[in-house]
Amino acid sequence: MAPPEIFRWILDVQLEWPYPETIKSGRDAAPRWALENGTRHALELLPLHEREKVLRFYHIRDAKLSLGSHLLKHCAIVRTCNVPWAESIISKDQMHKPCYRSVGGPDKQMEFNVSHHGSLVALAGCAGGDVQLGVDLVQVDPSKEIPKIRQEGWSSWVNTYASVFSSRELQDIVSWEPSAPLSNPDILTAKLRHFYAHWCLKEAYVKMTGEALMAPWLQEMEFRNVQVPRAGSELSVSGKDNGWGEICSDVQVWRDGVQLTEVKLELQAFRDHYMLGTAVSSLAASFLPYHIIDLPLDVYSVAERPVSNSRDPLQRRLPEHLHVV
Repeated sequence: MAPPEIFRWILDVQLEWPYPETIKSGRDAAPRWALENGTRHALELLPLHEREKVLRFYHIRDAKLSLGSHLLKHCAIVRTCNVPWAESIISKDQMHKPCYRSVGGPDKQMEFNVSHHGSLVALAGCAGGDVQLGVDLVQVDPSKEIPKIRQEGWSSWVNTYASVFSSRELQDIVSWEPSAPLSNPDILTAKLRHFYAHWCLKEAYVKMTGEALMAPWLQEMEFRNVQVPRAGSELSVSGKDNGWGEICSDVQVWRDGVQLTEVKLELQAFRDHYMLGTAVSSLAASFLPYHIIDLPLDVYSVAERPVSNSRDPLQRRLPEHLHVV
């Protein structure tokens, strides 16, 4: 059996499904937004119960993320399992994680996981049901967090999240310092990125297992040798920045003093303020590079095309530059 390949997609919804400035946040905001031509077209691709979920949101920015998440899940099923869009019914496994089972079939035919933050939606997927997957996306926002940190103090702010991390992780996060000399605001930003590197990896892991951040073993599991991937702008050559930053994959997972070696983890920077963590329950699995989704080309065209027996080339597209540490 060939090793599993994990394909990964990114969708930026910021400029998608625009709406007039007269539509403000509120209970009627999403239903009014749904009347816009582009939004209506996208919503019509979803079953009724999913449309209703999208339109419950108070803020349109949240409704956009929900709509994008649903579209990516259906698109992944169609592309991976070669079924018509109308049959891309999203199921749940025994851990209540989303998956795909063919109509009337008992076995899981596809594993996938989604995450969203800021204006981005991320999806990781794999054909078959032999592996578990988790993906997490974080946006580091220094302008939002640093004022709180200055008011509370770094150690106090970090310990607000003591229920999520082990004592060793908390000590590592609190004491960590950037290797290069930086100004005070930049030091706090670097420390914040290190915190979110820990957070993103742990979230991806627990999502892989199907348990939330309330898992009883959360403080018993710790990540060591956590590195912070450099942003794409720090790696730009001749001023060219394609958004993709470093990939860090040397993190170690420990639980109750024993290193766990059956899980593969990866953390990658995207743009200046995003990080993406992926976890898979197989060391033999390979992570395909992220692909930035073009809705008309990659999603809408798929929703309307006939089923094909050929392998989808989208799962093989590669970005221009990869940086691995």
